[in-house]
Amino acid sequence: MKLAIACDHRGLLLKNALIDHLRAEGHVLIDFGTYTPESTDYPIYGERVGRAVAEGECELGIAICGTGFGISLGAGAVPGIRAVCCSDIYTAAYARQHNNANVLAIGRDVVGEKLAFMIADTFLSSTFEGGRHLRRLNMVERLRRTAAVTGKKIVVHVNDREFMLYNQRSVQWTHPYEYPPRPGDTLKSAGCGVFSLCEAIEFMSGQRIAPEEMADFSCRVGGRGDDGTDRPMLLKGVVESGLAGQYGFRYDMDGLLNDHEKLWECLTNGGCALCNLRVGHIVTLLGWRVSEEGERQVLAMDCHSESADERVRESVREVVPESLITYPVTNEAGVMTGSAQAYGLFWVPLELPKNFNLLHHL
Repeated sequence: MKLAIACDHRGLLLKNALIDHLRAEGHVLIDFGTYTPESTDYPIYGERVGRAVAEGECELGIAICGTGFGISLGAGAVPGIRAVCCSDIYTAAYARQHNNANVLAIGRDVVGEKLAFMIADTFLSSTFEGGRHLRRLNMVERLRRTAAVTGKKIVVHVNDREFMLYNQRSVQWTHPYEYPPRPGDTLKSAGCGVFSLCEAIEFMSGQRIAPEEMADFSCRVGGRGDDGTDRPMLLKGVVESGLAGQYGFRYDMDGLLNDHEKLWECLTNGGCALCNLRVGHIVTLLGWRVSEEGERQVLAMDCHSESADERVRESVREVVPESLITYPVTNEAGVMTGSAQAYGLFWVPLELPKNFNLLHHL
C-alpha cells in the first residue's frame, strides 16, 4: 500500500521507526517531513499528509506529533479527510471499519513504539464495511458542507475600520422583499441594493442598520433598491425622510451617473457610491487608490459573487483575503451539489463601474 507519513519535531523519532517497520512489511511510504528535530508547526505536516491522501497521491496517511491530536486537526482540515487520533488498537480498527478514516494520527508522547506499530498495522489491515456506516458518513459530509458555507454576514476591515459585509448568497435571508410583478421575493433573491445601501450607511456614519429594516423602508417608499431604475427612488426616500441627514450624508438627486471624474472626486473626498459592475447587480464603492503603474482603482464591497463572475473577474486587481465567502451551489431542484467561493472586497479599475449614485459627506 502507498502511504503518506509526516510529523512535527516531537514525532520525528517515532516517524522514522514507523517508516522502517512499514517498509519491512512491504508498504511504500512517502515522507513529507519534518526531517530534523528543530521546532516546527504541526499543521504544516498534517496538511501535507491530508492533501496527499485527498488528491489520490497516497491511499492512506499517518501523522505523528506529541499527542497525535494537534496534527490530526491539520490533516482533518483538508476536505475529504477523516483523520482519527488513536492510542489503542480497538479505535484503530473501528475507525476504519465504521468511519472509513483515511488518516491515522498517533501521539509519540502517548504510546510506545511497539504499541504504535500495532496501531498502524491494525489501521492498515482493516477495511470499511459500508452499509449503514456509509449512510452515516454521508450525513456527516452534508454537515461538513453546510458548516463550511458562510453565514449571513462577516466582519471585515477597511482602512483600519470594522464593517459588516452582508452575504446575499446565504439561504438564511428569508425576509420578504416583494414588488410586483415578482411576488415571493426575499432579500436573498432581490436584496443587493438594500445590502449595498446598508454598507454605504455604515461607511458614512459608522452606524449599522438592519437590512430587514431597510427593506421594509424601501417597500414603503416604492423604490426597489436592486433595480437600477428604482434605486434613485429609494435614495430619494432616504433623503426626504431625513435618514440621509441622520446618517451624515447627502444625495443630490442626480439619478444614475457615468462620469468617472465625478465618481473619483466623490470617493477621494470621503464619499461612497452605489453602482453596477455588471448590469443587474448593485455593489458599494468605498475606497480609492492609485497603483504603482498609475492606474486609478476603486474598492468594491459586494454582497453576492461579483469577483468570480466572468464579466468582472478579469478586471479584479486585488482581493481582500478576509472577505472570502463560501456559498452553496445548487441544481435546478434546489439540492446542494457543492460549494464555490468569492471575495466580498476587491479592487477594480475606476473605469469599470457604471450607473453610479454618489453619496457625499455632509
